[in-house]
Amino acid sequence: MNALTQERAEQLANDIYRKATPVIHIHNLGGKRWRRNVPPTDGRYGPWLQAKYTVLDSGLWGDRVPCLYLVAGRHDGVIRYVGISRNRMRDRWRESPAVDHETGLKIENQLFHSQCWRHLEIELRNASVTDYEVRCINGHDLRVAIERLGPPLSGFAALGDDPEGIAASVERWMCNNKSPRLVSWNTAMTGKRK
Repeated sequence: MNALTQERAEQLANDIYRKATPVIHIHNLGGKRWRRNVPPTDGRYGPWLQAKYTVLDSGLWGDRVPCLYLVAGRHDGVIRYVGISRNRMRDRWRESPAVDHETGLKIENQLFHSQCWRHLEIELRNASVTDYEVRCINGHDLRVAIERLGPPLSGFAALGDDPEGIAASVERWMCNNKSPRLVSWNTAMTGKRK
């Protein structure tokens, strides 16, 4: 039996990304810095850059269904992050209560994702990348997709009618196959390659 190559892992992840539905388009970062309305010791505090974004599918963003979501550069298609939502994608990619960092005055809610935001800002600073797409595939549709993709992913279909378990298994699989071109922003569950 041949070992899974990194190139094949990236190809399988990209196949899943193509089957997922675009939900959010982040088309720019900038503006005045803001901070979350949380204690300064909280890692989500900030300050953060504001996103200019469009919700492409508000129904899917708000659906209460376990799903896998993926963040990729809109122009290069490189999947930078994978995550799961057990309830609503809107709970993970939320419009958070915000205040102006300088004045402390309340401003409109700001799009935020606690694991991705720092990486978005680093890419803006280092490579001027500001165009991303967040896609989502619910656990039931993911099961159909991985069954069609074959091994090794099709093995997760044995979880049957457990959409959360399937999404979590595929997330872990992608993290275990992390590379500069696959989920490079993920830090949890990223095993060392042998």
